[in-house]
Amino acid sequence: MSSKKQSVMAKNTLQELYLRNYSCRDRKPHILALLTSHMIGMEPGFSYLKKLTKEDITLRMAAEKEMLKQFPLQELVFLTGNDDWISPAAVHDQSIDHFDEIFLPILSFSLITDILSLNEKRPLVQIILKGLLKGKRVTALKSGGDPFSQYWKLKGMDKGPDLLKRKLGQHMAELKMLGIRLIDFNEQADFAVQHLKKTVITDESVRFAHLNMLDEIAVPKGAIITPLARDTAKELKIEIILL
Repeated sequence: MSSKKQSVMAKNTLQELYLRNYSCRDRKPHILALLTSHMIGMEPGFSYLKKLTKEDITLRMAAEKEMLKQFPLQELVFLTGNDDWISPAAVHDQSIDHFDEIFLPILSFSLITDILSLNEKRPLVQIILKGLLKGKRVTALKSGGDPFSQYWKLKGMDKGPDLLKRKLGQHMAELKMLGIRLIDFNEQADFAVQHLKKTVITDESVRFAHLNMLDEIAVPKGAIITPLARDTAKELKIEIILL
């Protein structure tokens, strides 16, 4: 990568250091983009990611191993204009909490199928499912899964049977029902910071842990723990750990 080009990773790191002691309202939205490959090509996703580097957001990227076999990391940096990459294996519960939104620039057939089948063994899908269950917004560029997209026409792949198109359309509708926001290539996504409802740990939560023979409960930072829940935890000798 040319030294004349600004490093996105350096910019993101400096931004985080600057705002470390400020309210979360002052920081930029933190977006995690998850990349996979697609048989019809990845150009719309790459192009959209390049546009996002000009937005007032903190954008980090993660790609599947199979995609890294097809595109060396340096080539992906060039194609997306972003050098701030992390491994999907490094995305754990705490880091998911750190991100405001998950973005899927390349919606491949296999990714759609694995999301709908809740295949948590696929690292990218596990991240997406955890994000949805934690109340994070998940946004996907729909061109990869929309058989009526202009991109499919440009590729000459709009001549498939109606049954295939209907099936793909049904899958896209199911993604929306799961809470995944689908956007067009020319649509500007609103990545404003979302203020989620806080998790509330009650007496019932503690007693449920006790029934399952747990001696500790790990709860997200910022969770509300009721006084009765604390008393019950002390009585049942269950430690409440803030992540």
